[in-house]
Amino acid sequence: MADQDLVPELDELRRELEAVGMVVVPFRNEIHIRRSTLEYIKVSVDNGVLRCEPWIGALTQAGATWALLAGEMIVILALSLQGTIAINTVMAAFGGLLGFGLHGLRYTLAEITINRVQSVWLDLRNRHRALPAPTPMSLPQPAASGLSEGVAPARDEAKADYVRKRS
Repeated sequence: MADQDLVPELDELRRELEAVGMVVVPFRNEIHIRRSTLEYIKVSVDNGVLRCEPWIGALTQAGATWALLAGEMIVILALSLQGTIAINTVMAAFGGLLGFGLHGLRYTLAEITINRVQSVWLDLRNRHRALPAPTPMSLPQPAASGLSEGVAPARDEAKADYVRKRS
């Protein structure tokens, strides 16, 4: 059995994530895990590989971080034109620490969510691997009427060469 056959379906992952309490929204070929009003994690499976990407609104988390940092710098520069040097320094330091804490918290929460998704994904893969592979003996056989016990049904001569014939 190929390794691709052991990959769980995205719908199965969605059901498992909902079972652990995550808010999951299905889309065409991916699912979104909602974290807050504008924050979510895009989860997709690409050739058997799980892909998780944090988003904030319409931007990736990295793009949103740069946009917020640029906005914070503009606000700090605008405030620095209105007061004394001591007040501006305190405001800039406070704003910088607040922004650093906000971005650090967002990245940490995104990584925690991604780790939970990966944990559920690995658990599903392990469950799929634990299932026995179907063998010819485990497949349902058609009922052979009129055959007594121990007598094999007649074999078709057009079968593949690797099938051994009885003498």
